[in-house]
This record gives sequence, structure tokens and C-alpha cells, in this order.
Amino acid sequence: MRARRGRRRGGRCSAKTDAFGCCGVHHGGGRGSMSPEAAIELQRGSGEGQDIVIECSGAPKKGAAMAFSACALLIWSTLAVSVVSISELSPLLTTGVGLAGGGLVGLPWVAWGKLKLRPVLVGTLAMLGYHALYFLSLKTADPVAANLLHYLWPIFIILLSPLMLRGQRLMRKHLWAGALGFIGAAACLGPVTSISSSAWIGFGLALLSAAIWAYYSVWSRRYPEVPTATVSLYCLLAGMASLVTFVVIQFDPSKPSLGMADLVQLLSLEQWMTLAYLALGPLGGAFYLWDHAMKKGNPHEIAVLAYAVPVASTLFVSLFLGRGLNAATIAGAVLVTLAVAVGNRARQGNGTN
Repeated sequence: MRARRGRRRGGRCSAKTDAFGCCGVHHGGGRGSMSPEAAIELQRGSGEGQDIVIECSGAPKKGAAMAFSACALLIWSTLAVSVVSISELSPLLTTGVGLAGGGLVGLPWVAWGKLKLRPVLVGTLAMLGYHALYFLSLKTADPVAANLLHYLWPIFIILLSPLMLRGQRLMRKHLWAGALGFIGAAACLGPVTSISSSAWIGFGLALLSAAIWAYYSVWSRRYPEVPTATVSLYCLLAGMASLVTFVVIQFDPSKPSLGMADLVQLLSLEQWMTLAYLALGPLGGAFYLWDHAMKKGNPHEIAVLAYAVPVASTLFVSLFLGRGLNAATIAGAVLVTLAVAVGNRARQGNGTN
């Protein structure tokens, strides 16, 4: 962006870009902003300004932002199939290695001087609880059904926002979205004639993990000043806590303790490669790709891509793990996706992004 500044009677005029690359004109003595077109029309109408010309260049590359968001969503779609492929491992071990590795990705950019205890504590507990419960649900219940139940978290975000954020109200579309989401989740359970007690526990864990992630997402809006890189600290601390818990639970005084070298030898090369992918992808790099896309692109356009995540994730689990698709599962995936779409329209109509 290039701006040629001119003097105004009663103040200064400067131009700058906002977080999405849009120009705003800020006049001395005020805190408001306006688009360059509105500023030029205001100047022409008043005739008070002199030689104010706003030239915007370097507009955000929306195509690149959409590509970043598509990559992040595609990576997240592979989370379930990756976790199920190493389901023989403890969910605590998978969570610990994945989150700790993912946290190391962004650790160099953490603003240590701006850290506050409460956000770090809530973020760490949310990351630990969400991933541990989600991975455990995939292990104890049918992964296709548990995965769809887990993907009700966008609906929970829509329903929690009016309760936790000021200026939000519950609309009829919110209720329609919630109803469609639960109907879709029930549809994916339709073909199951008998469900074991452990499977019901797994379904409950999937719902609880979705609720935790939704609560964390809505809660984090109260701390916009916390830099995105701080998420890496949440991941690292949650990963370390998960690994410590894993070691404590596995500890048996009657048996020799396992060192790190023993743990490395116990896991196969394929398992380590999957854990490395989780750390670099779904539990690491995807967070930063998504943040870049949301800052540089149009949030509403990017949100449209997110509707395909439940379907894509379910397809990955069904196809790559040999879990056959049936009409009920497909219908459930479509209804969950439709519920997220309806809920997002209600959120836009309520004035939120």
C-alpha cells in the first residue's frame, strides 16, 4: 500500500492496513476507521482536505489463503484415520508425543513476556482433555460413529456462543442446527443393533471431547491479545503432562522401569512415522496454516470449506481402514455437515464471524 499524505485542517491523516489487508483512514484526534472509498467520497463532499490520495497495493492473495485453509482442513481430516491406525498404543502416549512435537513447531515464536497464567492453564487443560478423550473414544467405540459424534463441536460452538459471549443471542437457526447435528449423529448409529457398554462409553467420550473443544474455542475469544504462537505452549505442556501420566500409569514396581531407549525399541518404525506425522500435521503444522489463512483470507469463504471435514474424515476412516460405508453413515455425515452450514448462517446473521 502506498499513501501520499496531505495536510488537513484540524488534524493529521494517515492510512494503514488492518489484519485482513484492508485499508483504513485514521484521522488525528479520533479512533474510527473507514474504507479508502468512503474516505475519498468524504473528502470530495466536504472539500476540506487537500491532496489526500489513498492507493492500495499488495492486496491479500485470497487464493493463497484459501489454499492454506484447504491444506489445514485436509490435514485435520486425516487425524482420525491416523490415530485409529495406531490404536494399539495408549491414547496418553499418542497424545503426549503428538502434542509435544506439535508444540515444538511454534515454540520459537512464543512471546514469553506477554504470557498470563490463566490462559496458559485453561489452554493446556483443554488441549490435553480434548485430544486424550477423542483418541480414547476412537479406541473404545466404532471409529466411524465416534468420529461423527466428535464432529458435533462446531454445533456446540454455535450453541455456547450466546451463553458465553456478550452481544450474542440464541436464534431459531441455532436450534435447527443443533437438532440436525444430533439427528445426523443418531443416524450413524442406526445400523448398530447391539452396542457394548464400552462402546457407549466411547460415544460419551467423543461427545465430551467435542464439548471441551467448543468451550475452549469460545472461551479463547475473550483473550484476543494472546498471540497465536502461544498455542504451541499449550500443546507442549499438554503433551508433557500426557507423557508423565502415561509413565505413572504404566509404572509397575515389580517390573524394571522402561527408559526412553526401551520405548523407542518397543514401537515399530511405522508407528513412529505415524506419530511424527501427527506432530507435524494435525497436532502441529495445521494450527499455523489455519491461523495464517484466517488472518489473510475471507473467514466466511474459508468456513465453507470446513463443512466437508466431517464427511472427508469419515471417508478416510471407512476406506483406508476397511470400514464399509453404508447408507446410514453417509446420511449421518451429510446431516452433520448440513447442521454446521445452517449454524454458520445463523452465526453470520447474528453479526459474528
